[in-house]
Amino acid sequence: MSVGGRPLTREEVKAQNSRAYLLNQRDDYIRRYGEDLGGFHFLVMLLKALGSKAHRRGDIQALRLLTHDLHQLYLKHTQ
Repeated sequence: MSVGGRPLTREEVKAQNSRAYLLNQRDDYIRRYGEDLGGFHFLVMLLKALGSKAHRRGDIQALRLLTHDLHQLYLKHTQ
């Protein structure tokens, strides 16, 4: 793997692998549960993972932003 003629750094490889893993997870959920429910399951899994990481870091601002986004999603689909 290379970018612009240079090999990828360890961080770039890690980010690329993480993205590929998430795309595979999304496709698996959609294949298993269908487009709507699969997308929702993936979103919940992603928010849970991001929330857990922010909680471990003690990042209160990130948790507040996640909570705000989740609340906005709830309001959008329940009104």
